[in-house]
Amino acid sequence: MRYPDPQEMSPAAALAELLERLQALEELNPDLSCIEQRRLDLLARRCEKDAFEEVAAEVSKLVELYLDTPTIREGKLILKEYFKTLERSAQRLLEAGEIHAAPEQRDRANSTFSQALVLASAFDYNALDRCKIMSQANIPEPLFHAADSYRRRLEVVDTVFGIGFRVLWNLDELHFQQWAICYLGQHQGDLAPEVIRDMLWVLRNSAEILPDLREWMLRWCGDEALLEDWPLVVRYADRLLDRLALRAWRKKAPPPRNLALSHLKLLVDTDRAAEERLFTWLVNTLQNFGISIEKFISLDREIPESEEAWVHSALLAELRHLESTYKPIIVLADLLLAEPDGAAKLAMALLGIVGQSLTEWEEAIRAFSEKLIRRAFLVDLKEGRTPVETIRRFTFGDIAAFNLICNELDLVSQQFDSIAQREVVVRKLSIYYASYRRAPMLGQEVARRYRHFARILHEDFLGSHLTSEELEEFEKNGFLQELYSMGSRAKRFLDHRRALEMTMEEMVASQIEFVAETRARRLAMLRRFFG
Repeated sequence: MRYPDPQEMSPAAALAELLERLQALEELNPDLSCIEQRRLDLLARRCEKDAFEEVAAEVSKLVELYLDTPTIREGKLILKEYFKTLERSAQRLLEAGEIHAAPEQRDRANSTFSQALVLASAFDYNALDRCKIMSQANIPEPLFHAADSYRRRLEVVDTVFGIGFRVLWNLDELHFQQWAICYLGQHQGDLAPEVIRDMLWVLRNSAEILPDLREWMLRWCGDEALLEDWPLVVRYADRLLDRLALRAWRKKAPPPRNLALSHLKLLVDTDRAAEERLFTWLVNTLQNFGISIEKFISLDREIPESEEAWVHSALLAELRHLESTYKPIIVLADLLLAEPDGAAKLAMALLGIVGQSLTEWEEAIRAFSEKLIRRAFLVDLKEGRTPVETIRRFTFGDIAAFNLICNELDLVSQQFDSIAQREVVVRKLSIYYASYRRAPMLGQEVARRYRHFARILHEDFLGSHLTSEELEEFEKNGFLQELYSMGSRAKRFLDHRRALEMTMEEMVASQIEFVAETRARRLAMLRRFFG
């Protein structure tokens, strides 16, 4: 059947066909061809705006039909049983005294998502207790896989009302946002992640977002339980807030002070701030930020009176550079925290251990390792021990590495053929020893840099090298306290991450706490940007 061109149809005819097509979606089959989807968009644009309520009623019906399907009902029951298992584990650990801090009951009156879909009660405990609860829950394998499968549906299964949301957005964008605010308010405490996911996906093309709807997104991004159980929802909200925040930053920020900010301004102005471009910008800028931190802490030394003017200018320039760059970095931190080692990269950058500085430090560790192993060979030779024994000691029980390196020795005498051959073995063994020593020595380097970092940010040091007006400028906007606090959190996280005496739960908990702190500060920065 050949349908007329929507541009040639009357608004009433376009509305009739649009409603007919939406009613056909009540079979809950979201698989439409590109041609069918394109026609729905054209029909929506052809309709009069006063038809919005009639179309919205049909879309609301699609939402209700979807949420009443057996799959959704059974999924809620599965998650409910899964959460009950975790709560029983928490109660058991609490009674056994393994969870020392009693849970602090939070006000759930402002909860947005259904309690059957989000385990809010677990977040009454601190991060370490939550890790213990998860690791000792003994969840039956079929239940674990069923819960995981239901959660993963959000990432791969489309919905019919997602098509309806797109129709409403094309019909009247502003009215759709108002309708979304009304829907969220009416269903507060009983929201489904699929509904929020599709709303956010449609809104990704909106130039402006109403403040009330933006507030909902801020609430979702600050919900730790939602981030744990339905991370895709938070990711969509994060990306939308990133774009809005960059536009707000562009309007309020002074002229860029460096190349990185000029590049970001260009991306925003030309509407090329896609996720991949922003992530690349963030990684490169974080390297430069870490280098600035290193230059900044290098000023913590005895300063001759003849250099006072130079130190004042350098200190002021670095502080202003750090302040202007920190704001977009912390706003876009969600892009980095989603990566497996993103939290560690951010923490290292906050203490200046990045880029060329990190490379030079690792080369120094490698040179130190070579020197120590070379000396060990000489001492063992003097005391009558063979190179085989030295190699066995420095391969730390790795049989494959031991056999491979021993191939460099003479097969009969088990000695080196030459000094050059010994240096080959020294270089190979230094890789193993440097790897063995890296964690404790990195901990020492982190502690050293943090001492300089804390001293240079102390008000006594800054007060002696900055004028009272300059110091008041930084204290007024809270940047110095913000930078010091994040540096302290970064040191604590890095210390726990490499502490061999800590349990796995404690190391994971330290990362959870650092990520939560970073996201909390990001939300505070977003609220300042949005006014």
